[in-house]
Amino acid sequence: MQKTVTIKLTTTIRQPDMEEQVMVLESHGTLTEKNKLRYLQYMEQQDDLEIRTTVKLQEDEAVIMRSGGLQMRLPFLLHKEQTGNLTNGQGSFMLTTKAHELLISDTRFKVRYDMALGSEHVGEYEMEIQFMEAK
Repeated sequence: MQKTVTIKLTTTIRQPDMEEQVMVLESHGTLTEKNKLRYLQYMEQQDDLEIRTTVKLQEDEAVIMRSGGLQMRLPFLLHKEQTGNLTNGQGSFMLTTKAHELLISDTRFKVRYDMALGSEHVGEYEMEIQFMEAK
């Protein structure tokens, strides 16, 4: 089953020695349900890059996958370190996430996590995606 959804994505970034950043994106996408998994897909524009984002949602874990202008895989499991990766114009990097909050419902996905690039802590991120069937 697939349906068109409206998406409101709010990202809050807290990095050491920097002011908190909040970004809001409103978009349209699709929500696909297959084998008890849900896939939320939408496009993002970052500078000159067009990025296709897929969020794979399960009952108690999630994975954010980005492709296009950059390649990224960020897995989340509550209170457990997970390894992902980022490939961009500068090369390929290992990312580590540790989710402190993970909420998955019929209309909302929220994750608050610490992220490390290699062995260096780069900040705490909070991402909330609200999605509802488009009218």
